Order: sequence, then structure tokens, then C-alpha cells
Amino acid sequence: MIKIFKADALLYTPFIKSKGFNFLAEKGIFITENETDCDLFVAQRCKNLIPLQLKYGAKKKYLVWSHEPRWNTHFTDTAKWFSLPDIHIMNVYTGDIYLNNYYTVNSNGIQTIDRLLKSLDESSFPNFEHKKVVALMFYRNNRRRWSLKRNGEELDLCYLRTRIALQGYKSGKVDVYGRGWPRGVSLEDSRGEGWESRKANILQNYHFNLCFENTNTAYYCTEKIWDSIKHGCLPIYYGEGNKIYEDFPQKSFLDYCDFGSSDLLFRYIDAMTVDEFRARMNLCIDAYNRAFEKLEAPSNSFYEEMLLRIVQKAEAIVGS
Repeated sequence: MIKIFKADALLYTPFIKSKGFNFLAEKGIFITENETDCDLFVAQRCKNLIPLQLKYGAKKKYLVWSHEPRWNTHFTDTAKWFSLPDIHIMNVYTGDIYLNNYYTVNSNGIQTIDRLLKSLDESSFPNFEHKKVVALMFYRNNRRRWSLKRNGEELDLCYLRTRIALQGYKSGKVDVYGRGWPRGVSLEDSRGEGWESRKANILQNYHFNLCFENTNTAYYCTEKIWDSIKHGCLPIYYGEGNKIYEDFPQKSFLDYCDFGSSDLLFRYIDAMTVDEFRARMNLCIDAYNRAFEKLEAPSNSFYEEMLLRIVQKAEAIVGS
């Protein structure tokens, strides 16, 4: 038996969700409310473990489990500060959490890929109402602040997607929704209670959605591209350096990496025919439907595989 104490809220993680909680218990891993009684402290951020390391030292073990790519940015499976004990790491960069492109749930814990979609044809999509792009994102225009490099390669996409959205806004090609933008740019904050339904309503008024992830790494695929497809928008995505093409064929979504500049991207959209749009969108719909069928299959064990990684890591840490 291994006893875990949560060193922070661990929101939206298996450590507070009933399915994850129950799976861990079946494998002999339990959550305790008594920190002195635990074998392993778990947190999403290293800073929340340091006071406990100072208090308990090598008498306890320490683990960061973080599915948010900016809450922990270690690329190795341990981290160390001075003479404090090792902090073991499970994050999006160590390959211990996201094992495919389908772990996409909204803030209410509801699966994003939740239905089969119908293909487009001439009757359901005869032509464009307009070709304006929608961008739903926070304003992130400080390159130095958001930069995150691994082996010299930039993983941050926040700054790039902000620049594309701004250039598109200035040329009248992009409508922006989100917080923190310069006055007059954003049409609304587009966050808060009821956000999922509001986002759906917004997307349904557009045919293209600029939906880069905030960080570019393998299998870090959030609801962005899937929501875009579900609500009728052709995604504009960043497809180099991740695993998105394991599920999407070439020439489906618009891959910014094929263009390299916002000018070329927007010119391509301006010139796109309705036939090409339907063809690309139908490839995206096919990818969405395949993902849904995998998630709905009785043999689906994607979530359990992720949970099993926690079990294996905890057993290795406590047994070391």
C-alpha cells in the first residue's frame, strides 16, 4: 500500500476524479489527509513541494504530476534543488501523461470528442457566408516571457498565434475573442461560466479557426482542434513537432507550417474554393469520427493506461 498526500489542489487530475481515484485504490494507492502518514507527496508545481521537502527531507518522497505544459517545464524525470531530495517528474515532456491526441476534456470534465459528425456536401455547405477567421485566445505578446526552448527548439506557440491574430485583425481577416488584448481588438473576453456553450455559438458563425496549442510537444492536443471541427470550422493548426498527423492526413486542416507567414496563409484562404474547403473539412470530420469510435470502443483503455503510469511511477519511487 502507498499513501499519497496532495500538496496542492491537483485540479482536473486523476487524483481528484472518481474514476482515477478508484483505479489507484484498486492498485493499492490511496489518498490520505494526514501528511505525516503519507509515503509520497504529489503536486502540480515544484514550488508547492519545496516547503514539504524542507520539513520532512529524505523521510518522504516527492512527485510532480502536471498535465499543464507551463506549470512544470522540466524535460527530465527528476529535478533537484541544492541538497533537497529529488523531485520526480511526470509531465507532458517526459511522456508519462499524454499517450495520444484524445485526452481532451472541458472544464466540467466532459469529453470533447462526444459524437459522430456528418460529412459536408453541396446541400449542407453550398458556399461560404464569409472567409473571416476566428481566434479565441488570451493576449500573449511578450516573446521573452513565453519562450520555452528544448535543445534550442522553440516550443512556445502563444507568441506566434498572437502575432498572427493581430496581423489578421489589422487586415480585417480575423475576429478576436479573449482577454488582455489592446483596446478595441477583442469582441469579448469569452471566458467564465458557460464558456463551452458560448464557444460553440461563436465557432458556428465562422468557417476558419486559428487554434494553435499554447505549447508544441508530442500528444499535447487539447480541445482546440476537436472543438473547431465539431462546430464547423476548418482548423488552422501548427502541425510540426507534435503527433497530430498520427490522426489527421495531409491536406486536412490548414497547417501554418506549410505557409510560414500570416500573409501567405490569409492569401491561401482568400483563394480557397468551396470544393477544397469541403474536401479538407471532410478529412477532418473523418479524423474526428475515427477518434470518437476509438473512445467509444469497449476495448478503450486509454485513460487506464495513463493511470497505470502513475501506479508504476509511485511504486518505483517509494520502492527506491
